[in-house]
Amino acid sequence: MGSLRVKFWGTRGLISSPRPETAIFGGNTPCVQILYKDHLILVDSGFGSTNLGDDLMARLAARQEPLHVHIFYTHFHWDHIQGLPFFKPIYFPSTTMSLYSPQPTARMLDNLNILFDGSYSPFESLLSMQAKVHLCQLSGPFELDGLRIDYRAVDHVASDHPGEETYAYKFAAENLGTVCLITDHEVRNNKKNRALVEWAKGCDLLIHDGQYFAADYLAHVGWGHSSAQAALDNALKIGPALTLLTHHDPARNDRELQAQHRALMQGKKYRRLTFEFAREEVLYEVAKVKSLPKAG
Repeated sequence: MGSLRVKFWGTRGLISSPRPETAIFGGNTPCVQILYKDHLILVDSGFGSTNLGDDLMARLAARQEPLHVHIFYTHFHWDHIQGLPFFKPIYFPSTTMSLYSPQPTARMLDNLNILFDGSYSPFESLLSMQAKVHLCQLSGPFELDGLRIDYRAVDHVASDHPGEETYAYKFAAENLGTVCLITDHEVRNNKKNRALVEWAKGCDLLIHDGQYFAADYLAHVGWGHSSAQAALDNALKIGPALTLLTHHDPARNDRELQAQHRALMQGKKYRRLTFEFAREEVLYEVAKVKSLPKAG
């Protein structure tokens, strides 16, 4: 029957912050791998994707194995795309890369080509790379070999340009479980957040932006990110078995995240929740998550 697993290659928001004080939770910008059958599925390609690319070199160089990489983009802010030119499979003709977004393919290419147009690299275009690159606009739920992939717009920074929304993703496989990934979302008491909660209800594993602590958030209202407390408030309504908070603030060290986790666990409000701060290169088995009692 197979399995559904999640691995974080990058958990940090805004900028990378690798240093000894961030070694436990990780210092790379966002990249999440969805492990399903033998498919290579990623959400975003921050600098964390470079470590995955290094991991894949044995398959590429030693065994000359062709790879098909599927990358689903939440949006195209720098921290969510900046690892793509350093993702080594992109330099191999045997690699096929399918890049997905609800945005039109022309806009996707404009956003990603910033990394490849000669301004920041010696390349001419994303489409000039050795790998075969396919840009795919999502127009509804998508299925990949029995894995159903859905998306929904979240509440990020307000934009005057329609079509530049940020998206959450849901990955569901029959009998294996459901993963919802909600990043760069600012939890507010509004229609968009209520619709997002309803859409995510009942998932087994919830991954949610929790960049700020409550006191920090007061100085960052409108910046497009949630406090850990607001993310857990959403989790109480969604009812997952496990919640992983991600998009950690780059200034936050391991000791501070651990202390915040202890403080939140000791409070009465979140005792019904099982939650952690996401860690890089830790494998989360959805089957094991499903065996946990769901919140609610």
